[in-house]
Amino acid sequence: MRHLVLLRGAMGSGKSTFIKENKLEQFTLSADDIRLLFQTPVMTENGTYTINAKNDNKVWKFLFELLEERMKRGEFTVIDATHAKTEAISRYKQLAQSYRYRVSVVDFSNVSLEKLLEQNKLRPEYKHVPDHAIMNSYERMQTENVPKWVNVIKPHEFQEVMQFKPIDLSEWKRIHHIGDIHGCYTALMEYLNGGLKEDELYIFVGDLLDRGLENDKVLQFFIDIKDNQNVIILEGNHEHHIKTWSHDEECVSRVFENSTQPQLEQAGIDKKDVRQLYRRLRQLVYYTYGDKTVVVTHGGISKIPDNFMFLSTEQLIKGVGDYELDIDYAFENNEYSSKQVRGGIGNKLMLEWFSTVYQIHGHRNIFRLPVQAAKNSFNLEGQVEKGGHLRVVTLSKDGFDTHEIKNKVFKLNKGDIPAINEDELTIDNFLEYLQNHKYISEKQLGGNISSFNFTRKAFNDKVWDDINVKARGLFINTNTKEIVSRSYNKFFNVNERSFTKISALADNMKFPVTIYDKPNGYLGTVGYDSETDELVFTSKSELRGEHAEWVKEMFYKTFKLDTIQFIKDTLKNMNLALVFEVILVEKDPHIIEYNEDKLILLDMVKRDVHYGKVDYENLQLFGRQIGIEVKEKVSVIDNWTDFYKWYREITNDWSIEKEGFVIEDSSGFMTKIKLPYYNFWKQMRGIKDKIGRKHDHMIKGSSLYTPLHNKFFSWAKTKDKEYLKKSNIIQLRNDFLSEIN
Repeated sequence: MRHLVLLRGAMGSGKSTFIKENKLEQFTLSADDIRLLFQTPVMTENGTYTINAKNDNKVWKFLFELLEERMKRGEFTVIDATHAKTEAISRYKQLAQSYRYRVSVVDFSNVSLEKLLEQNKLRPEYKHVPDHAIMNSYERMQTENVPKWVNVIKPHEFQEVMQFKPIDLSEWKRIHHIGDIHGCYTALMEYLNGGLKEDELYIFVGDLLDRGLENDKVLQFFIDIKDNQNVIILEGNHEHHIKTWSHDEECVSRVFENSTQPQLEQAGIDKKDVRQLYRRLRQLVYYTYGDKTVVVTHGGISKIPDNFMFLSTEQLIKGVGDYELDIDYAFENNEYSSKQVRGGIGNKLMLEWFSTVYQIHGHRNIFRLPVQAAKNSFNLEGQVEKGGHLRVVTLSKDGFDTHEIKNKVFKLNKGDIPAINEDELTIDNFLEYLQNHKYISEKQLGGNISSFNFTRKAFNDKVWDDINVKARGLFINTNTKEIVSRSYNKFFNVNERSFTKISALADNMKFPVTIYDKPNGYLGTVGYDSETDELVFTSKSELRGEHAEWVKEMFYKTFKLDTIQFIKDTLKNMNLALVFEVILVEKDPHIIEYNEDKLILLDMVKRDVHYGKVDYENLQLFGRQIGIEVKEKVSVIDNWTDFYKWYREITNDWSIEKEGFVIEDSSGFMTKIKLPYYNFWKQMRGIKDKIGRKHDHMIKGSSLYTPLHNKFFSWAKTKDKEYLKKSNIIQLRNDFLSEIN
């Protein structure tokens, strides 16, 4: 936190020992240590070695540069130097005021001269200083005073004074914790409903302005209430902009400069009032209320530290970890303890998780969690500025209550998901688009049939648009201008594209969503060509390639002649294509192990420019009619919170030996998830291939980030290169696991 501690004492007074005893090394900037960075000890005339002070101009310039970097982040910092002169302490004042730091001096000046001289002799030789230098420093401290703006403490008082302890707020009837407001005055007033109640406490978690449409009204409201005894305002990351504006400094935010600032200036907001408001802002509130302990920050923390004093203000404001971190889940994992309690049938001992420590924060919520985002963590970021909710948590003698106030005054921004105007597509212009598209390749396969697929460059460079996402497993008879077979539009993994980021899914997925198992084979399709009145078997952009021939072989092996005729009639009359997952244990092994060759019916897709498919119930019915396995529906999830919890659990579950899941929302939007087990062994397949080709020097050490990574890597390096090249990853995995177990 924003606290600067200056040690003041002559050489040999015990400052370095004090730092070690209080475990302050990582927080300390030492003038002597920096002197040693600039120059090693030099020999004196009597043959001993000492620290050279001739570089002190550079030393102190560098020390102050380091100090300012720390102050920018609001880090607790100790300066180890003599600070004998008043002016030596006063030179920190400007920085302290600029970065809103409190300054304390730990005073060692009462150590006697005799003890100083004695302790100097016990120091390492290179730290010895002449006796006259100690005498001069000692005498100076007796005559020069510490400036009055600095708090002076003795060494034995340090632990007590520097411990950030919770305050008791139990006298308040109710405590209101009000989330990010972002310039949404109407929603705030709706909650306050007439004003502040004198016997209730109001804690605002920060981000008062920006993005909303009523910034001037919000700022004036806080200027008016800033001195109220029942108001606490925390500093959010957006408060930095009102600081720079009120001090006529350069603004680094386009949102503030282009939107917020004009509102404030048009309203005639006094910058002096804003500076006074900014000085009132706190970094956190840490309090007790009855049997509950509560910490309130803007950004959210992952655990209650032993001493908040040592946590940087930047982490309190911006939050611990990246913006994408689920801080509520982290807090829950780190703060919960377990105890044995009796209960259940037979009054048996059971394990129960408990905690009386709670967190309340704003700032980030890309996973769109509810207000009570975890057992003991409340999230007050509700996208109020986008027409979401102003979030509030209240605490009274009856416990916590959560509140959400819908904001009705906002500007709607266009979403991230690209719009596709299907109505503009006909088979004629669709074919023209395909044949002239920079990132689509056409392969003429004979019999007037061409396959269209997105190019390798589109895949590698992630260049996608409304047309080339359709060019996947797409086969067209260019003579009859008929789609003879097609698979899915290209769809992407979660977090692979902007519109499949978790935050985008939270905003745009339509519930309920259906989760399907994703088998681990390859895609094959069976379509129909009216020109020849024949079924069309395809895979990997081919009609007669090896994988397409395997599809045909498996198809005729699986179905009897009367069933095949039924399938053909269905595809012909209903204008459909069948999409299969093709599992071939020996011919085409992948990552997941299967016991037998089989076709799994994934979908029945319309052979039309407008993508569509048969619903799952009719897909199952058709599967029963032809006697084939249909993809498994894993679950249906009704809301975002349940979906996110499911997503969080399965993406951290290494025990699921599957490729992953396909997610389809109620509007037809699709995305997919690959699971940890699959991802790991896919990576190991690449590693075994490199070792087999004697390219193991190309394997980056950073890619081997778990013990299992390194164990497999070490094991594979001991194996014959031909064995590695000829063996698939399933065989290698089984051999590896049998040898290490």
